[in-house]
Amino acid sequence: MRISDTQFSQMMLQSLQLNNAGLGKVMQQMATGDRLTKLSDDPMASIKLLNLEREGSAINQYHRNIANVKTTLSSQEIQLDSVTDSLQSMRELVLWGANGTLTDEDRAGMITELESLRDSVESSFNAQDEEGHFLFSGTKTDMPAISNSGAGYTIDGNSDKRVVTVAKGVTMTSNMTAKDILDLGGGSNVLNQIDALIVEFKNPSPNFRTEVDASLAAIDDTLGSVLGAMTEIGGRHNNLDLLDGAHSENQLFVDKVTSDISALDYGEASVRLSNYMAALQATQASYVKINDLSLFDRI
Repeated sequence: MRISDTQFSQMMLQSLQLNNAGLGKVMQQMATGDRLTKLSDDPMASIKLLNLEREGSAINQYHRNIANVKTTLSSQEIQLDSVTDSLQSMRELVLWGANGTLTDEDRAGMITELESLRDSVESSFNAQDEEGHFLFSGTKTDMPAISNSGAGYTIDGNSDKRVVTVAKGVTMTSNMTAKDILDLGGGSNVLNQIDALIVEFKNPSPNFRTEVDASLAAIDDTLGSVLGAMTEIGGRHNNLDLLDGAHSENQLFVDKVTSDISALDYGEASVRLSNYMAALQATQASYVKINDLSLFDRI
């Protein structure tokens, strides 16, 4: 069988192309450290890698969600801790003011301090995060949780919870609300009760003792709600820490499996690189040598 010059040239070019393609592939693999440069290299392994990539992305999102929830809960915990201090100070002042032996100067100072503590409680429940969202307004994060139009303090936020996905099939409530903590029923709250007591301290009436007792009850009930909320926040923090640790372990597993599937064996790749380079050199040398032959060389 006689091979024409054209056929020979095509065979040489095809060999050069194949070896060049193989050389380019192995060089890309060695440059990236990845065994798979395209889906067709290993379809089954590529599908596994895509699934692992989706799993890794989900884990990263869970980490971000957990961090955001923990930030919000920590911000609320700080404000509630301040409220606890204010309520305890209020209670001490109310007990002190109820003994009936205060001078006018003592009473004036106590009233000023009660007003300051009341304003501090309001300020804590109207705290905002770094993005300007009100922490204790439920889902109405664009409005303060508490307002006072002159007719008393009202809770304007709602008791709806902001739910965040922190794991597959697992959600976590990311907020406590002023309505749940401050509402004593029937629209009453500790801020209005303290205002009523301040009026009695300024101008005592036959209702003085009743207002004192009502104020102590309101402070104690609110203090119990605040401490309960802080306990719940602590429990959520613990659960989030556990979930975050589990996600980190899962991420390590995903990374390990991904590496096992996609990581390049540099020893084997080096052998292929040498083989392709040797094949290319041999093909080029053969092509040049045979191409230079002619009948005149034999005459």
